[in-house]
Amino acid sequence: MTMGKRQLVLAALIVALGAAVYLNWQFSGDNQLLATNAVTSTADHEFGEAQLADAPVSGSSKTTSGSSSSVQANAPAASYFSEARLSRQKARDTAVELLEKVLTDAKSNDAAKKDAVAQAAVIAQNTLKENNAESLIKAKGFSDCVVFLQNSECNVVVKTNDSSQNNAIVIKDIVSGQSGVSYDKIKIVEVK
Repeated sequence: MTMGKRQLVLAALIVALGAAVYLNWQFSGDNQLLATNAVTSTADHEFGEAQLADAPVSGSSKTTSGSSSSVQANAPAASYFSEARLSRQKARDTAVELLEKVLTDAKSNDAAKKDAVAQAAVIAQNTLKENNAESLIKAKGFSDCVVFLQNSECNVVVKTNDSSQNNAIVIKDIVSGQSGVSYDKIKIVEVK
């Protein structure tokens, strides 16, 4: 039984998607994403009020001395952001290589080539939207952040020292404006 080019492309994309899911799971760990109070409403809360979840940095040990704990917490957080950007770029490079193989393969039919071009355009658009959102979030005073766009959903990992409802609203406004993702599809993880 021979596999057609379309089946090979689909298998490669499934493997790339599996790798992206694994990397997302690996980097997120047990961190809580965006928590909402959409069920109950009290005098202090409104329906659908977003809250930043406190995501502890893995590998950082907090001590009683303030200066040493901030130094220890900043190093893993900084390495997290650089590792997340690197793994995101590696996953994209792998997907682009697979799409380039489809385009350069003489045996690929026109439909597979058009599909590969469309997927490459989506990857390029997501990269641009992520970079724009990251730049604007940093411009609002956050020390570092990483934005992940995929399947009309967005995950934002942001480094901040103070959690507030206003921070979540500012981040959601920026991401929604840059990417077109609806507010309910944006998840925010805070790294201190």
